[in-house]
Amino acid sequence: MIVTIGIIGWTTKSVQIPAVLIILLLVWFEFPYLYYCYGDASIVYLILGVVGLAIFFPRNVVIVSFTVTLLEYLVIMMSSFERPSVWRNMDEAGKIGTTLGSFVIVGVSVFAMIFELLRSYEEQRKQLLSLSEDLNFAANHDPLTRLYNRRYLVNQVNEWICKPEKSFWIVLMDVDDFKAVNDTYGHGYGDDVLREAGRLMLEEMMGKGIAARFGGEEFMLVFEQDDREQVLHSFRNIQEGLRRYSQNTRQTDITISGGMERYEADKQLDLLFTSVDRKLYTAKNNGKNRIVE
Repeated sequence: MIVTIGIIGWTTKSVQIPAVLIILLLVWFEFPYLYYCYGDASIVYLILGVVGLAIFFPRNVVIVSFTVTLLEYLVIMMSSFERPSVWRNMDEAGKIGTTLGSFVIVGVSVFAMIFELLRSYEEQRKQLLSLSEDLNFAANHDPLTRLYNRRYLVNQVNEWICKPEKSFWIVLMDVDDFKAVNDTYGHGYGDDVLREAGRLMLEEMMGKGIAARFGGEEFMLVFEQDDREQVLHSFRNIQEGLRRYSQNTRQTDITISGGMERYEADKQLDLLFTSVDRKLYTAKNNGKNRIVE
């Protein structure tokens, strides 16, 4: 019966119910019967039954199951004292067979329990690792655009500033007339525009530095290399990509403005951000859809 249930569970890929049925058969019928037949020498079966419940049984019913099992085992023990089984007075060959059978049953049971414990441990370890990665991603990324968030960007720039003789460029960008985009096409499309802008920036900054959502419709790019032409080229690619996206989706031109600033040694971070923000403001006042350096 146990083999049949196991085969059914294997073929149907539904292992939970068959596993519980097998445990019940072993713990409530097979192990008590073996103890009744062979006495104290097979008490290890009862111990295996209790351990098996603790490992394999569903958590929400394990206490009740343990209580029922304990009462059953006490009844079996009392019955075996009052009415011993005839199998206890066996000859030498019978004892050898019983010993070998017990060894096989105990060995397979212990192996199954250890295997299940290791499997459960590995599964929980993977779940914890996945959860840790998810939490780390959530702590450092913007959920809408999947770009880095402002906190991560500030920490990264602070690390670069601490390097001697390190020079790099930052670009602060803002989607032009974004409120009008939301009012005209809805906030859902506004989110789509931000997601597309993030995708374009992530693609453009591959191997060049980092891209982050700075807040609202503002984004910041940090170029690790001191290469002005690379900065301008990347901005134009993002600018053209966003315009092409808006033309394909709403037959309109959505533009983006930016300010760029070069970091040189000993410049403070807040002054760096203030300066690039001022240049973005200048780009907005000068007609938008441009970058000011």
